[in-house]
Amino acid sequence: MRALGVAVLGPRLGRGPRTETALETDPKIVSELARMAPGQVLVAEPMARHTSFGLGGPADLFVEPTDPSTFRECADYLAEAGVPVTLMGRGTNVLVRSGGIEGAVMTGMKAFTTLTPTDSGARAGGGVGLPRLLSFCAEHGLSGLEGLSGIPGSVGGAVATNAGSFGVSVGDRLTGITVSKPGGSSSFVPRDELQIAYRTAGLSPETLIEEIELALDPGEPADIRAAQQETLERKWKSQPSGMRCAGCVFRNPEGAAAGKLIDEAGLKGLRVGGAVVSDLHANFILNDRGATSEDVEELVEIVRERVAASAGVTLELEIEVVGRR
Repeated sequence: MRALGVAVLGPRLGRGPRTETALETDPKIVSELARMAPGQVLVAEPMARHTSFGLGGPADLFVEPTDPSTFRECADYLAEAGVPVTLMGRGTNVLVRSGGIEGAVMTGMKAFTTLTPTDSGARAGGGVGLPRLLSFCAEHGLSGLEGLSGIPGSVGGAVATNAGSFGVSVGDRLTGITVSKPGGSSSFVPRDELQIAYRTAGLSPETLIEEIELALDPGEPADIRAAQQETLERKWKSQPSGMRCAGCVFRNPEGAAAGKLIDEAGLKGLRVGGAVVSDLHANFILNDRGATSEDVEELVEIVRERVAASAGVTLELEIEVVGRR
């Protein structure tokens, strides 16, 4: 499992038939989960409903516990049963393939929802939406995260990927996180024991972020809201809106901007089926006119190949690709 993000990046393009999974032949797993979390387990749930791309085939199981103890109970049971688990927050930095996700998708969006001020800043559950955290900070006069305005993911996902923009990242203000793993208890990890770097916090795939602690500065709510609004307006001018996407597709290479490299390769407006490179910001791929996951993944590979040919740089994905081919 991953910290309210998603599992792992699959290999390059390839397509094949959906394979039968253990869950399709063992209803005992489904019924046991339903007993643990009544009304919180969905079978063959389309992941297009849970991703900002609006794409993706069904997860064998979609589990959305409403409290921490139920979440841990379900996660422990799935681990013991040998069922693969993919953790997902708000699905804003992920492309789910059309074959869906084997095993269970678990989300902590309803389970880990702590949001309280502290003497030095704030404490937030991993399932809290980042926009909600920023609104809370403005309300309570807590400054330091204004540059994150407009990032739509969850707090846990933001920490796992060290999300940032305009020179501000979550890791800048992090003092520690509370984490757990299947079969284990919760523990607090201070920031200096994390491997925080560009777009990563160095967490192992099975780590769940339950809660984070932030050091923030006192400020006037009106000033904080104004700074957040200024950040949003800058993004509205430079980033596409009105079409579904997953934000920036590629990481910025050291000393360069991925969007600029894609633009210089003449790839703005490049299309595969319903997937298109944005004319406004070339590091965005948009779901336009009914894209499929395969359209997006193929376009990603074409962009990579052409940027490598034109600039000698191999772009690395910032989004994650999961699911069956």
